[in-house]
Amino acid sequence: MKEYFNENKAYHLSFLIGAIIALAIAGIFADGAGYSLVPWVLGAFFVSEIVRYIAWRIEQKEY
Repeated sequence: MKEYFNENKAYHLSFLIGAIIALAIAGIFADGAGYSLVPWVLGAFFVSEIVRYIAWRIEQKEY
């Protein structure tokens, strides 16, 4: 799993920065209403990460 995170470090950092910026914008312009979407966004991210990790593992086993 460490190999997976090392290979995708830029992706994870860009998502983290994007999430922080989106939360700040939602807090400013939507008076906090955007915060209700945070669990949905994080849930979708974690599901996509699981799928990407499984695909990565399958790819590693082929070599």
